[in-house]
Amino acid sequence: MSDVPDIYDEPDLYDEQYLRYRDDIPFYQRLAVDVGEPVLELGAGSGRLSVELGRAGHRVVGVELSPRMLEQGRARVEAERLDERVRLLAGDMRKLRLEERFPLIVAAFNTLMHLYTPADQDAALATVATLLAPGGTFAFDLFLPEFGPQGLLRREAEWENVGGARSELFLVQEHDRVAQTITSRYYLDSSGADGLLRRRTTTLHQRYYTRFEIERALRQAGFSRISLSGDFDRRPVTADSPRLVGLARL
Repeated sequence: MSDVPDIYDEPDLYDEQYLRYRDDIPFYQRLAVDVGEPVLELGAGSGRLSVELGRAGHRVVGVELSPRMLEQGRARVEAERLDERVRLLAGDMRKLRLEERFPLIVAAFNTLMHLYTPADQDAALATVATLLAPGGTFAFDLFLPEFGPQGLLRREAEWENVGGARSELFLVQEHDRVAQTITSRYYLDSSGADGLLRRRTTTLHQRYYTRFEIERALRQAGFSRISLSGDFDRRPVTADSPRLVGLARL
C-alpha cells in the first residue's frame, strides 16, 4: 500500500472529514480548567483541539510528527492569532524531550492507536511519565471498533460534506485480528464540470486496544491511579461503549 498516500499526507482531505468533530472538545476543555496549564497535546495533527483550547484561553504546546499536518496546524494558529497561546512543534511522542513539565498531557482522538508495537507503546507512555508535572494527569481517548463488512466497498454517507456537492466518499476496511490493526482505504470520487470522474485515495492504519491491555501498559509505565470510562461523560465501560476514555496519574 506504499503507492497510496497516508491520510496525514493529505491535510485538506483530513480536515474535511474530521475538523467538524467536536465530541471530545468539552471534555478536554474541562480538564484544562480543572487540572491546569500549560497543556501538552500529543499528536496535535492540524490543530483541531489545540486551537480550541487556545480559543478558550489555555496555553498549549502541541506536538505532531507529520510535516504536512504540522504545517496546516501552524497556519491555523496564525490565522486565529493564537501564537502567544498555542505553540506547535515537530516531534515524535516515542522520544520527545522537552525542558518543561506539564500538569495535563492529552492524547486525543485515537492518537495512541498509531503506536503499532509494544515497544512503541512503552516508549510513548514512558515519555508521558517523564513530561508530567508532579500530580499531573494524562488523558486520552481510543475508539472501540465495531467491525462492519470487511473488504467490501461501502459509501460513507456520514461524510457527505467531503469534496463538495458533486463528490462521494467510499471506504474499504481490512481487519487483522492477530495484529489488532485496522487499515482503512478511502476513495473520494468527484465529478467535474467536464463530466470526468476523478478519484483521490488515502489510507489510515490504526492499532486498537483492549481495556486491560491499555491499563496494563499504563501500569508498566508507572501510572498507579487509572480511571477508564466508556465515553466522555465518564459512564462505565460496557460491551456497547463507543470508546475508552482514560485518566491516569503517577
